[in-house]
Amino acid sequence: MKPWMKSLFVAAVVLVLAAALASACPLCKDALEDQTKNGGVPNELGRGFYYSILLMVSAPFAVVGGLFFQIRRNRRRAAGAGA
Repeated sequence: MKPWMKSLFVAAVVLVLAAALASACPLCKDALEDQTKNGGVPNELGRGFYYSILLMVSAPFAVVGGLFFQIRRNRRRAAGAGA
């Protein structure tokens, strides 16, 4: 395994572990509901929910697309090297 691949793997493991250890506010939904009931406009909290949903929906597509791209690129390189 190449050194940069080892570094990339270690960085990915650290990011996954750090994300698992990070705690989020479990009452964000309740805070949003309270803010809208009191007549407030949920600008920042609503925007945060919006972007978090976009991230969660787009992440699997990005991962699968990246894997397909990598496989395609490796197959083209192998076909070009064999010719």
